[in-house]
Amino acid sequence: MVQPMKFVVVFIILTGLVSFVLGQDAEATPTLYTPTFPITVESCGDPVTFESAPERAVTFDTNLTEIMFALGLEDRMAGYWLSGDTLAEEFEEQAEDVPLISEETWPPPGFETILSFGPDFVFAEFGYTFSEENGVTPEALETAGAKSYALTTSCESDAPGDDLTLDITYVDILNIGRIFGVEDRAQTIVSEMQNNVEAIETTIGVVDTQRGFFYGGGGDRILTAGRYAVPSIMMESIGLENIFNDLEADWTYDVSWEIVIERDPEVIIVEDAPWESAEDRIALLQSLPQLASITAIQEENFLVLPYRNVLSGLDIDEAVEILAVAAYPELFE
Repeated sequence: MVQPMKFVVVFIILTGLVSFVLGQDAEATPTLYTPTFPITVESCGDPVTFESAPERAVTFDTNLTEIMFALGLEDRMAGYWLSGDTLAEEFEEQAEDVPLISEETWPPPGFETILSFGPDFVFAEFGYTFSEENGVTPEALETAGAKSYALTTSCESDAPGDDLTLDITYVDILNIGRIFGVEDRAQTIVSEMQNNVEAIETTIGVVDTQRGFFYGGGGDRILTAGRYAVPSIMMESIGLENIFNDLEADWTYDVSWEIVIERDPEVIIVEDAPWESAEDRIALLQSLPQLASITAIQEENFLVLPYRNVLSGLDIDEAVEILAVAAYPELFE
């Protein structure tokens, strides 16, 4: 018994000396993971193989850019683009040395603009950056020398599956960690998010399911969440059922007020966007006479969700908490 203990003590001392000599600490060395390339991940059902970690990544929109910064990958980024929401304050310093691809918040930069930044990797979404209409597709980028990864919730052509959970976001963070060789760091982030969500769900316990409707704006054309959108998944985690869970889509305009009235939501989640406040959107809903019979409007049962919390990314645990506290204030006093 004595010899093994001596070995452990010596090992610990030597480890401490090495760390001291190299000037390392837990903050500066967030991962001991040593990646083995090549590695292959799935992007919308298609395998993508990386012979080495990308060195000139470009990201499209706040949520994807923040994932990169949270993983400490700013030195691997050639540029980023935002559609309207600013980066969280904690990432502002990291963003200082990474070029903003375009000051225009819409439409997303086109193919030639993207290539002008010399990327070897593009992290984006279908329906925003990736689309046949603007010519920015994984195939076109591959031909130009850049691999890509698409946010899983945007993969309408390859449905993520029937039993959707918040794991759909965790997988994206872990895959980016694998691609860049920082999987341990990604796992730490994901584990913390999972623990936060589990604590919220435990606090809520078993509740009666209520009909929920996500309202992303619009009077004539209504933007809402289909079954693959993150708000739909978040609703389910706190005991709400999306009235449009039968729509095989993430974000969609393919709904009408007549259908909303017929399905009579008991709770309306209202997105608070930089370009249109939740207050203005709620006022619009309350001003439309045809909606007066809806239970949520009669009871003024609106849950406000900031735009950044609607996106699939680092803030889904915070989003679940915002919705849970608003829906069940008595449980979180």
